[in-house]
Amino acid sequence: MTTPENHGGPAAPDGRGEAVSARSGASARQMSGGSKPGASRSGLRPEWRYSLPLFILGASWGLQFTLLKIAGDSDLNELAILTIAMFLLACAYLVVMACKVIWFRPSLSHLWFFLISAFFGFVVPLGAVILVAEQLSAGLIVFFESLTPVLTVVIVLLVGTERLNAPRLASVTLGMIGVLLVLWPDLTSPGSARMESLLLALIIPLAYAIDGVYVAARWPSDLDAFQVVTGEAIAATVMLLPFFLWQSFSSFEAMAALAAPWLHAPWGWGQWAVLAFVPVSFLEVYLYFYLLKQAGAVFVSIGSFIALFGGIFWGMLLLGERHSATVWIAVLLVSCALYLANFRATRPGEAKTEPAVVRVSD
Repeated sequence: MTTPENHGGPAAPDGRGEAVSARSGASARQMSGGSKPGASRSGLRPEWRYSLPLFILGASWGLQFTLLKIAGDSDLNELAILTIAMFLLACAYLVVMACKVIWFRPSLSHLWFFLISAFFGFVVPLGAVILVAEQLSAGLIVFFESLTPVLTVVIVLLVGTERLNAPRLASVTLGMIGVLLVLWPDLTSPGSARMESLLLALIIPLAYAIDGVYVAARWPSDLDAFQVVTGEAIAATVMLLPFFLWQSFSSFEAMAALAAPWLHAPWGWGQWAVLAFVPVSFLEVYLYFYLLKQAGAVFVSIGSFIALFGGIFWGMLLLGERHSATVWIAVLLVSCALYLANFRATRPGEAKTEPAVVRVSD
């Protein structure tokens, strides 16, 4: 998702000084320059004052996928889950725009940007999460999503916007090894029921990586973060709504089957999970851009690690999930890959700077 987390996620700096979401996700063009803050009198870097919001950001990011896992595990229609979640999220963003009075008239280029970024930042990855929810644990879903920075490195290297160096090569290598460790038991077991879901789960980080690179390159300079994420949420809803309505009105029985779970009490865990997804995602988006503005993209990128372990924690706490030693080794390898993907080397004697932050309406 493109969030005020990614969309959907903690940011990883790219080589051009733009903040690219490590999830979905969301990317933002830098709006002004800035040097790395100095140490405080106590010796603690000023941005570490924001450690609690950063922890909440990572935890809420990981919780989103657990909530979608709960919804996808229920007997709710997958298209209904995604459409209703996006509609409610778009409404929440519109309320913020109304309160801030930051309405704008979108141009044709804005509309194309919203459609493309919504497709790769919301529709494809979140749809894939819901589809694999029955076969994969929440921890594994978050594991695959956490590969976004690694695949982002692969994409920028392929398109030639970044140069290959040792940290990036090591990041891609460790990420691939981590994925193979997770896939290997199913690859060596003919007829494995999970294999299709595991391969489908790889679409999640791929879509977020494409979205991050695209948004970083095409971010509208005349729009702020909430305007962009609102436009994306509305675009995602508009894309999904025709399919939802077509499925709903294809027959009376189909309409009744889709509407019944939402209109009749008591609600099950699936309906409540969809409803909870909206404020959790909104909080994540708000904290993402708040921290990006206050502490910089390098600090926010630490949230990638919190989100990875946070997602696994939520799955264990809420769903009673347990993971094998192989999965934990893969998680550690991907954690190293995340660090290397966010690694920015500086030449001897050159100051290391924070990427500039995005413009966020006050």
